[in-house]
Amino acid sequence: MMSRYFSDKKVNVGRQPELDLMKALCIVGMIVMHVILDLEAGAPSGNEGQMFTELFGAATFMISMGIGMRYTRHQSPISYLLRGFGLLTIGQFLNILRNAIPNLIGYWITGKQFFIANVFLILQADILTFAGLSFLLMAIFKKCRFKGSVILAISVILSVISLVLWKTVTPPANYLASQFAAFFVVTNAESYFPLFNYFIFVAFGYFIGGYYPRIKDKNGLADLIMVICFPLTLLYYVLRYGLNLFPLPEVGTNIQYSLKPTPDAIMTCVFTLGLIAFLYKVTRITGGKLPKFIMHLSKHINSYYCLSYLFILPVQTVLVAVRGDLIEGLGWLILYSLFVIAACFVLIELNERYWHIRFATLRGKKLLIFTVCVWVLTVVIAAYAYPKIETFANIWNDYLLP
Repeated sequence: MMSRYFSDKKVNVGRQPELDLMKALCIVGMIVMHVILDLEAGAPSGNEGQMFTELFGAATFMISMGIGMRYTRHQSPISYLLRGFGLLTIGQFLNILRNAIPNLIGYWITGKQFFIANVFLILQADILTFAGLSFLLMAIFKKCRFKGSVILAISVILSVISLVLWKTVTPPANYLASQFAAFFVVTNAESYFPLFNYFIFVAFGYFIGGYYPRIKDKNGLADLIMVICFPLTLLYYVLRYGLNLFPLPEVGTNIQYSLKPTPDAIMTCVFTLGLIAFLYKVTRITGGKLPKFIMHLSKHINSYYCLSYLFILPVQTVLVAVRGDLIEGLGWLILYSLFVIAACFVLIELNERYWHIRFATLRGKKLLIFTVCVWVLTVVIAAYAYPKIETFANIWNDYLLP
């Protein structure tokens, strides 16, 4: 039966419009949710945004990243290693710009604990940090020549281990140690995207990415996938959320989002597979052609992610310092989200045409100087802030927001 859908050789190469569309939807959804969660006055950081992003959020992006690993020309372990360290460095640079510098200024002006506590978010398990760690782990797997199925099995084991640790192990009493552990498993520190909990999505993407270039009947396969995946997803969430039959954290809460329990993670993979099939059907209507703006979003997804945050968290810092509160009114926040997306588009276009500032093009001494500066500054700022903090800001206390 599978021979009907798959060829023995690669026949489905080049850009995949359904994946471009999925990435574009992901980044738009991320920016809107970040604006609402970070700038709305009194916004419950779990229930509004997390439920929406349960099926259309970071996990979907991670799956597309895993698929993309199969399509990249650079497949050697050293290429994955360099890519991983580069993402870690970019993630730290973003943390300096969006968290550390604005809150340091706020602390020096006001002396309030809120600001110095948020400075320490220079260390956090954010999505770029997760992506960097994922590439480093994949470099090891590539060196060991593990097949996609083996990597997927290991990712499920890591997911189960993280769930067991959450149930049985008390986080370290020392916050710095807890923050280090939070890069891998959920702790009481800032563990938004721990490696063990979220690597299953990268592994799943990498696994199906091994088959994707060999698909010869996309239309027929899409029909089959949708018939299987969407009913399974509906049934699971009726049992999981509607009837609450599983002894797991409530869907849409912070702990459920960060922990991503193994059954939820598997079902997110199932749903995303159905989503890819559905989006293929959508792009088939247009003959595989997408609007230029959609392609722009997909091509520059990391740039949109990084730049958008520079219009969000520093604004949050200014609002807390000046007003002592955030923005009321969902309508204003939606409008601001659209402004952020438009501003990112303009800045990316200006950079493409005139400035040509790209981390990927740094070489030799310039790359070394940039990397060393980012990591030295990270250590210096973290060391400065740590002894001054009374209560650390993180996902579990809504970042001490008013």
